[in-house]
Amino acid sequence: MYQDSFVNQVPHPGKLLQEKLLEMEMSIKEFSLRADSTEQLVIDVINGVSPISGDMAVAIEFVTGMDASVLMEWQKQYDEWQARRSHYEKISDRGKEWLKKLPLDEMKANGWISSSDSLPEVLHFFGVASPSAWQNYYFSQKLKVAFRISLEKTVNPYALSAWLRRGEIQAQALYLDNDYSAAKLKETIPSLARLLAFPQDSILDDISSLLAGVGIKMLYTERLSGVPIKGATRWIYGCPCIQLLNSTESYSNFVFTVLHEVGHILLHGKKDIFIEDAGYSTSDPAYTIKEKKADAFAKKWLAIGLKS
Repeated sequence: MYQDSFVNQVPHPGKLLQEKLLEMEMSIKEFSLRADSTEQLVIDVINGVSPISGDMAVAIEFVTGMDASVLMEWQKQYDEWQARRSHYEKISDRGKEWLKKLPLDEMKANGWISSSDSLPEVLHFFGVASPSAWQNYYFSQKLKVAFRISLEKTVNPYALSAWLRRGEIQAQALYLDNDYSAAKLKETIPSLARLLAFPQDSILDDISSLLAGVGIKMLYTERLSGVPIKGATRWIYGCPCIQLLNSTESYSNFVFTVLHEVGHILLHGKKDIFIEDAGYSTSDPAYTIKEKKADAFAKKWLAIGLKS
């Protein structure tokens, strides 16, 4: 579906008509008379200049016995190939430069993509039609409802965008039985703090299960070497999501991060996006205040959990 869709040519269906006329030893002039068409239109169809319309496909069926639906489907595939080829030609040069900036080998090693040199596959991964669309989404803030911050001045924004996008894909694949409930989250926080107080082998699954019960998705994502990040919190397709690394180097930092991200969900709005330790900076004082509030929330419940 990816690279081959852009490079493997699909013949124009006029070739089928040409082969059939040669097989029947029927001239273009005779066919045009039988099909109630013009010779020039038939020539244009055979040469791939004009498409086979629905009327032409039916006429061909009557004259030659060829299936009109097959001709129409062939025309559809040809039109799609032409559109793909045209699109690929427009984005190819810039796409090659864009790919060089992404951590494709690591993305492949993590199983996020199957090829480290396929522009179409990487576009599918990000859910964008072109590198410029990627830049508009992650850098230019042209969609301030779904992604309200710019990654442009973060540490390695290309790798960070891949890590965040992986979280979106994980979130799409994860179904929860319960909708988010702030009231239930408040009731659950003491249990979460006690659970986090001491490390245990099943901690990641236990946290996921506990938060799933109140409608929060926990996403554990593979590390990318160019992304110095602890975690991220945002609403994805109407559901609050916490994205963390799938491995922890420091359990105390991990615990603080979990409580910090939960604090963001409980204290702040659906439109907010919080990215921890990725070099993100903003002149918006409201963002800084929200981070401090989440820190205070985490410190409070960390202390409570250790005492319980």
